Amino acid sequence: MKPPTPVVANWALVVAAVLCNALAQLLIKRGAPAGLLPLAHWLDLRLAAALLLYGISFLLTALVYARLPLSLISPLMAGAIFVLVSLGAVCLLGESLGPTRLAGAALVLAGIALLARDAG
Repeated sequence: MKPPTPVVANWALVVAAVLCNALAQLLIKRGAPAGLLPLAHWLDLRLAAALLLYGISFLLTALVYARLPLSLISPLMAGAIFVLVSLGAVCLLGESLGPTRLAGAALVLAGIALLARDAG
């Protein structure tokens, strides 16, 4: 089996970074206590997992930024995270998206498609 091309490897890093970041945000929502005290409430496995995923996302994002144009990849990743977190909030947390939020997500997806098209 041939090793992945640099283009495929770069986009795999993008996908992994985006997924780690989005999942971390969903885990924070599930695990975060409503108040600062008692401190024991902050010792939640979901929060620890979120912290680990954020760390992994940071490392992967740094690799991506070193390899791809920032003006392309930063808005693309941010938009993808926005859409994934919104979908995860609906599917996993039971939140709802009204027409305005759905329209906003559609515009973000359109922007991602334009950025990806420009990437070649």
